[in-house]
Amino acid sequence: MTILQNLAEPSAERVAYRPEDLAATVLDWLTSAVGQAVVSADGSRVSSSDVELVRTMISAIDTIERRAGGAECRATARRYLHDVALPMLQREIQADTRSDLFSAVAELCEIVGWMYYDAGQHGAGQAYFTQALRLAHEVGDHALSAYLMTSITHQALHVGQAGAALRVAKAARNVAESAGSPQVLVEADLLLARSHAQAGAVGEATTALRWAEQSYEQIQSAETRTWEPQWDEIMFASHAGTCWNDLGNTQEARRHLTQVWERSGDRPRRRIYSAAELGIAATREGELELACHYGTEIISLSDNVDSNRAQRHLERLAAKLKPFKATHVVRSFFDQSGLNPESVAK
Repeated sequence: MTILQNLAEPSAERVAYRPEDLAATVLDWLTSAVGQAVVSADGSRVSSSDVELVRTMISAIDTIERRAGGAECRATARRYLHDVALPMLQREIQADTRSDLFSAVAELCEIVGWMYYDAGQHGAGQAYFTQALRLAHEVGDHALSAYLMTSITHQALHVGQAGAALRVAKAARNVAESAGSPQVLVEADLLLARSHAQAGAVGEATTALRWAEQSYEQIQSAETRTWEPQWDEIMFASHAGTCWNDLGNTQEARRHLTQVWERSGDRPRRRIYSAAELGIAATREGELELACHYGTEIISLSDNVDSNRAQRHLERLAAKLKPFKATHVVRSFFDQSGLNPESVAK
């Protein structure tokens, strides 16, 4: 647990993101082991009721994080992980509970990883994702492992590591397929498509999108576990629209992303993301007023969301608008956003 012991300290926020470690992360999943639990001093054993308490806490944290996020929520989740959940792994565990416990703690590690990722603290996020993979591997939970690989892929795409993202997405797809998890397979296929699209590989991206559509058709009758993606048309459209935007197909991008924008009123971060992508598409078509409209929507929504990713999406749109900074509408957008057009970068 050394990596997480280090992350429990305040200096966790300064951990560096290491794209060169992404391939090693998957290899580590194939070979690592966490170690055997030891008998606690009082002789107590972790039972299924303890696991249920962890899952109840996971549900509460996940709900709050998805709605608003923020440093306070992140600190609470981290303390619970380090002070309550992880120590359970070092106690004696009932035989029929061990697998569920390790998987539950892996899920919690992943949620904390997303919190750091959302805050722009990518090194800490990467480390929690990696540790989650180790825990899932320890109990042979391959479906969860594949899901965790998709989180790692998502982060790699966000920080511009398309090549590394592609390698992990391929691994996630293979593991999800062998584990028989159609929900995870949909996400792996979509992230594979997005990785190809970021790299400019049109044929490979469109092929992966077709795979994703086929995988999506298989999930309707499949039972889901608590952590598995709860797929709907809006989630699918968000990924597919982004892929088409990266490929330069504005018409298809808008068709998908408009659905996301119009039907995500209760999910501010998803709405911010779709506004940024729609603004980028509008800029490409020369519709500067519309692009700036989406930009001002992001500014308004960001007032109620503590998220580094939200700011990053505004900056991505601003970078596309930068060549038109001399126009009145774009100049007004930059004034309202507080961004310096000379300092924004893709």
